[in-house]
Amino acid sequence: MRLLRLLPFLLLLPAGAVPITPGVVVPEVDNPTVYDPPPAQKLKAYYEALARSGSAEEAARFEGDIYLILTRNPSPTVTFLLESANLALEADDTETARKVLTRLTEIDPNFAEGFARLATIAYDDGDLVQAEALLKRALRLEPRHFAAWTGLGLVREDLGDFRGAKEAYQEALFYHPYLDGAKRGLMRMEARLDGLSL
Repeated sequence: MRLLRLLPFLLLLPAGAVPITPGVVVPEVDNPTVYDPPPAQKLKAYYEALARSGSAEEAARFEGDIYLILTRNPSPTVTFLLESANLALEADDTETARKVLTRLTEIDPNFAEGFARLATIAYDDGDLVQAEALLKRALRLEPRHFAAWTGLGLVREDLGDFRGAKEAYQEALFYHPYLDGAKRGLMRMEARLDGLSL
């Protein structure tokens, strides 16, 4: 079984590992030296820039900017738990990571990244139904989460829901037109569905 965390989804990068791209377009104000747009505003600008990217290299910069915001949390406790889960996963201690991430989602049930990361563990465990449910919850919280859409496509593909997988990959590419995992998944599903229709 393919592992979600081995795909280029950025789901398991350490929080803060990718720098913000300089020069991103954000709303201008009279005194920009004292204005720092709120994360939601920055995120919107980065998603718009990502959709307009002219190359995979340009898209990768905005992908990193988006991920950096998605992994931020105002709670020091949640931040600590997220970093602890990263360390546990790097050490292949999935049981500790699962417990830590479950606690994280209990503390902040509105933090999409917590559910997205729990989904990777459920997938690796072979619990596709749970992985799908967790990814759907993450997407209810952050509908533009292209990594979660790609993960959902992979889960549905393994469940045999090829049309659902195709739709998920298409959603991922709507937000990130250069996401390699989604592009490959979409090609697989189009070939599969074309074969079924013959």
